[in-house]
Amino acid sequence: MKNRKIWMGVVLTLLCTLLMGVSVFAANTTMKNKKWVTGECGVFVDTDKDGVVDDFRSNGKAYYKLKIPKQGYIMVDMKTSKLPKQEEYSKSLEDDWAFATSVTLLNSSKKEVDESVFSTGERSICFSSAVKKGTYYLRVEGEQKYKLRYTFKAVGKLSKVGKRAKNAPGLKKGTTAKNLLYPDPQMNVYKISLTKKSKVSITVQSKIKSLSGLRVQLAVKKGNKYRFVDKKGKILSNDDLIWWPVEGKGKISATLPKGIYYIKLSTVGGSGYYTLKWK
Repeated sequence: MKNRKIWMGVVLTLLCTLLMGVSVFAANTTMKNKKWVTGECGVFVDTDKDGVVDDFRSNGKAYYKLKIPKQGYIMVDMKTSKLPKQEEYSKSLEDDWAFATSVTLLNSSKKEVDESVFSTGERSICFSSAVKKGTYYLRVEGEQKYKLRYTFKAVGKLSKVGKRAKNAPGLKKGTTAKNLLYPDPQMNVYKISLTKKSKVSITVQSKIKSLSGLRVQLAVKKGNKYRFVDKKGKILSNDDLIWWPVEGKGKISATLPKGIYYIKLSTVGGSGYYTLKWK
């Protein structure tokens, strides 16, 4: 009798796992740095057994755990491909089916850290995020097969930085600022002081992969408002927003009047590591 109870317990456990699908397995899987994991978001089926694939059954949301040992940033790579019978299902529809898969970074409470990043069709996507020591999750959902990995890079001592102009620290000429731009808030600000009309050259090295890349803005306070500097070095008289998009390495050069200027760095849908130097 005792053996029978044990066997029944094992069977019930297996049945529960099968019913709950991939989400259960993925939630208990801890990813390793630089190692790929694979998964399938669901299955295409012939529900009425007439020889035509007519339905998609989702495996639900898959969660993969990341253990981050110290502050730094991660690069997340995802490659998507077709599920079996996907083309058969597409042919059964009058309209084209937009197959897509999303991956989202979550904190230890499974709350979104940043926006979801989507892959449509068979393609690869990559995004970065600044992270602190702790536990994170990658949530995957959609209608495709996928391969997923993260690459972690630790970052040591960071430079002083402000989250808005009023608390921006001064950046000395010739000094290199090294910093992480975190998802919330997605803005870092420095200020530079010009004692006379001068040519300003700002070089940026960005490790950030996002929807917008790294956005670099140069602004000066005029009265109660901040006016941005355009790509020709002209201070705008209106409220237009001007920025330099930086992917990898970028440089901003302008001849500016005497004054205090603010260097603002931001992103859309991503975060990560960068260095900045004023020459």
